[in-house]
Amino acid sequence: MKVTELAPAKLNLTLEVGEKRADGYHDLQSVMSCAALYDEITLESGVGDGITMDCDCPALACDETNLCVRAARLFYAGTGIGCDGLRISLKKRIPMQAGLGGGSADAAAVLRGLRKLYCPEMMIKELERMAIELGSDVPFCVRSVTAMVRGRGERLLKLPKLPLCWFVICKPDFSLSTAEMYAKLDENKPACAIDTLGITKALEYQDMLEISDRLGNQFEAVLDTNSEIFVIKEKLMELGARNACMSGSGSAVYGLFTEESAAKAAAEALGTTYPQTWFAERV
Repeated sequence: MKVTELAPAKLNLTLEVGEKRADGYHDLQSVMSCAALYDEITLESGVGDGITMDCDCPALACDETNLCVRAARLFYAGTGIGCDGLRISLKKRIPMQAGLGGGSADAAAVLRGLRKLYCPEMMIKELERMAIELGSDVPFCVRSVTAMVRGRGERLLKLPKLPLCWFVICKPDFSLSTAEMYAKLDENKPACAIDTLGITKALEYQDMLEISDRLGNQFEAVLDTNSEIFVIKEKLMELGARNACMSGSGSAVYGLFTEESAAKAAAEALGTTYPQTWFAERV
């Protein structure tokens, strides 16, 4: 049997980071949504022995360290279902080390696909409970809806989806280390003026002006003032974005647009300087 799942890119509309916990994780509060920039996962059961994986991105390891393989092993172990030979094929489009949750989205897609193949009656909450063992963003990516995310990522509250809008997503030619970004926050503890609760109310009323005004990411406060991140944000605003924000711990930046034509034009213009630029509708 074969099943294909799409894995959308994750965007942090807001992101606040709390104190480091005893377990080494940080308490988070974030409103997350998704953009129609997709990886594609195909799962085929009853093929060969064990779990094998291939990917069209040479830079991505397809061994036991890959989150997709780990997700499959976790699913089989958690359900008690025997692996009858599984092939995982990944078509990669979401850039790596960008703060867009590509690896988490892929792992979540594997869990969803295996549920369809083996036990469609399984509650989605069961997948979310498995998912937190793989990473903080994976439970959110299991559902890939607009949601408030708290704790280390395990507490999810579904929110109204974004009104129709478009994103221009730009990743500069460098990445930011997640561990180093958290370490900077722990060291500096910058003041946080991000209105996560306000954006939830704006989503309830579907007020795009209020939503866009409240985009914010605490990680931006520990970037160098001359960081290319701020250059990209400024260019997106000049090109017509209602607002722009870094996603996750970076380094991708997105601009939110309310006009499709303006977003397409902005993506084309920005792409001349930054080849890794994408136009995507909200999911």
